[in-house]
Amino acid sequence: MTDNSSADKPVIIIGGGWSGLATACFLAEKNVPVRLIESAKQLGGRARKSTSNTQLLDNGQHLMLGAYSEMLALMKLIGIDENDVFKRKNQHLKLLNGRTLQTVIDLKLPALPAPFNLLSGLLFSKGLTLREKLSVLYRFDKLLKKQLTAAEDRSVEDWLKNAGLPHAYLSLLNALCLAAMNTPAEKASALSFQNVLNETFNGKNGSTDLLIPAVNLGHVLPLPASLYLNKKQASILQPKKVTALVKEHNKATQVITEDQHFHAAAVVLATPPHISRQLLKPFQECNELCHHLEQFRYEPITTVYLRYNESCQIPEDLFGLTATLSEWVFDRRVCEQPGMIAVVISSNGRHMDLDNKALSLIIRNELAVLFPDWPRPAASWVIREKRATFSCTPEINQHRPGVSTAIDNLFLSGDYLVTDGLYLPATLETAIRNAKACAQEVLNYLNQ
Repeated sequence: MTDNSSADKPVIIIGGGWSGLATACFLAEKNVPVRLIESAKQLGGRARKSTSNTQLLDNGQHLMLGAYSEMLALMKLIGIDENDVFKRKNQHLKLLNGRTLQTVIDLKLPALPAPFNLLSGLLFSKGLTLREKLSVLYRFDKLLKKQLTAAEDRSVEDWLKNAGLPHAYLSLLNALCLAAMNTPAEKASALSFQNVLNETFNGKNGSTDLLIPAVNLGHVLPLPASLYLNKKQASILQPKKVTALVKEHNKATQVITEDQHFHAAAVVLATPPHISRQLLKPFQECNELCHHLEQFRYEPITTVYLRYNESCQIPEDLFGLTATLSEWVFDRRVCEQPGMIAVVISSNGRHMDLDNKALSLIIRNELAVLFPDWPRPAASWVIREKRATFSCTPEINQHRPGVSTAIDNLFLSGDYLVTDGLYLPATLETAIRNAKACAQEVLNYLNQ
């Protein structure tokens, strides 16, 4: 069956994750006809709500930052009040040794413009001597100001090796690297990490704030975005899998699903690199792009949820751990799930070789060391996102494409792209930034 009823052919966006939804919203704002096609039953991609045996969870625990300016701007555009979906708090980075219970570092950053936020936070931090605090102020600032180039890129571990920073602060940076980039410091891109640190620590007032979701992820963006698109008369088709594209005269003219053909004014692939490559592979013009997309490797994120009784809560909304499998511990009380604790483990590791029962037991025992008075959890869930992010290494940065392709009206959207020459890791903010850039290129093409 072929859909050719409308004279005004829509822009077809393939993929209903945050980048695809954002691209659709940016185009719909300009009154461009949009059709979004998603293969899954739920919108949101890797940041969505998830239900396990009637228990509402997120498909992995997420944390946003005040530096996510494009995300906040998009939310405002589609009518979301930040206060309805986030708990904003001054950044509090507490890192404990999970075995000895000693504080590695305890750093609170007040709502002050840079560099006064870090200055004030360091002066009152725990885990560093006065001499070490002064050293951090000087050496960390110097590290960020000497901007790396793509040619100078190397691993975060190598980049920090000769920085002269105190061990406790290095431990914090390594933990932040793994959390922000989902790639361990020994192979993560120093260029990308430096960009993250600059945008956070040297950003506008409030950039270092933590934005903790106070509702499930489906209500943070996917549901409001779909409501906005419906108001704009955009169509959303799901679950519907795209199987192929049709190209004529160097233009993508049709999108083919398992049971329909859709005509398109332009096409956006808001899909992961390996899926985009499958759809582009038949087109010789895209051979070089396909080669680049083939180089991408992926990192998992594992979230272990443990449900204790409602009286159990951690002193902070979240904290980090070293010397344990557990890396970041979140109290889901903030999103109206008292007693629910989420433990996040980034990237690969021995936890990937454990079954869910064994992993849950280890995490439970690690929390028992910290909170010996807690009873055993009543239930546990493990969510493993095996392709949560691309592996953000210096090598892959050389292969990251922009939003345009060799086909005139075919564009890319996603957190793996590079726009404005800025290499950033796979975050929700990066996905939305690149979606905005993609939407602009689509508009430029349509307005030719």
